[in-house]
Amino acid sequence: MMKLPIILALTGLSIITPVAYTAETIPATPKAISASQQDAMSVLPEQYKQYATKMKTVVTDRKNGYTFTIPWRVSDGVMIDMDVRSESEHIQGYSFNLTGPNQEDAYTVSFTKRNNTPQGKVSQKVWNTTWYDVPIKGMSDEEYLRIWRQHSNVFENNEVVGGFFSKKGAQAARWSKITPKSYSDMSSISPVHSIFEAEFIMEKDPTHRYNLVSTYPPIQSGFMEQGLLETTIPSFSLLNTAGGSSTIKGVKQFLTGTSDIVVADGIKFTYPKGFTRVKEPRKITFTKDNMRLEIESFSVPIQAVSSAMPTMMGKQMLGDQYVKSLVDVNQATIEHYETHINDGDVSFYVVGTMKNPETSDTSAAEPVAFAASIILGSGSNVGVARLVAPVGTTLTTPQLVEILDGFKLNNTLNINNSSIVL
Repeated sequence: MMKLPIILALTGLSIITPVAYTAETIPATPKAISASQQDAMSVLPEQYKQYATKMKTVVTDRKNGYTFTIPWRVSDGVMIDMDVRSESEHIQGYSFNLTGPNQEDAYTVSFTKRNNTPQGKVSQKVWNTTWYDVPIKGMSDEEYLRIWRQHSNVFENNEVVGGFFSKKGAQAARWSKITPKSYSDMSSISPVHSIFEAEFIMEKDPTHRYNLVSTYPPIQSGFMEQGLLETTIPSFSLLNTAGGSSTIKGVKQFLTGTSDIVVADGIKFTYPKGFTRVKEPRKITFTKDNMRLEIESFSVPIQAVSSAMPTMMGKQMLGDQYVKSLVDVNQATIEHYETHINDGDVSFYVVGTMKNPETSDTSAAEPVAFAASIILGSGSNVGVARLVAPVGTTLTTPQLVEILDGFKLNNTLNINNSSIVL
């Protein structure tokens, strides 16, 4: 039976992390995940093929007030919002697969926001700071599991580990990993998966629970748990969305108050407050200090990408083709390539340096810094927003990232009025 990596509660940052990994001990990407991204492998330039699996997926939900990051490329996903007949009452959030439907091993990650209503005649504070009526302050992992065992039959057929840990801004944060005991039975034929869960009750939102759940083959615990513990759990934070603003990592941004810009049929872009619009024919252009922001649209002929309601794979192909074009045409060096999901809209964020695209002779052009986002709208419509500035200019501040995340779509695929395909 494989054991969960040692978990340390770090003060100050208040995150949990496994024992430090060295270059020699970083777990390799599972073959099932690599196999599901063969199309990306064939499109991305040679020096950037690691993005076929190891690209961040950054989820920002301004409507529901939270953000989190998955350190991998996802194969597909849905955004859910539904009432349920359980203690959770209402569930809102996201569910992702890291492998395609033809993979035997399931790798999944979900993150949801649920109602946290006290059961019985106890206050919200008592409800949030006790574990089956026992105060959680100072509770050891052994006591956590002993109490849980008294109230649950999950221990009968499973190996269970877990406990409470420190999380900045949380009244309570706990984790668990459940692995069927049949994993040690080599005669077992059906696939066995571990279930890793972390749950947070935040001080600024005590009436909700935020729940992370991931499934994976036990043999890949090292790979999955490293990503969840080092990236996903510490990345989760609440957003202050009151009054049309948001706070991410302590920086307050204001992007509302001006009407959206129509970029193409089905694609709008949030007016970038603080920038000045420049009148140019057939272009949507803004400037601020030494930065230039250009927003444009075009049609893409690739059928897998341009179908009316493409899959996540099709959308990712668009991002991969854009990266390839930047490298081949503009001789770009890519420093960041990420999937951004903003209130359900999927875009791709690219940062680096390239030869100045405004110069007719690209080969002789001086390099410039750039940051861009690209999104696929209805049919074959594509929207691109690109910031360009002199090399050395920082284009990755939270304010500028939020500006480039300003695309909005009006085409969605709903399932049973409760789920939207991403």
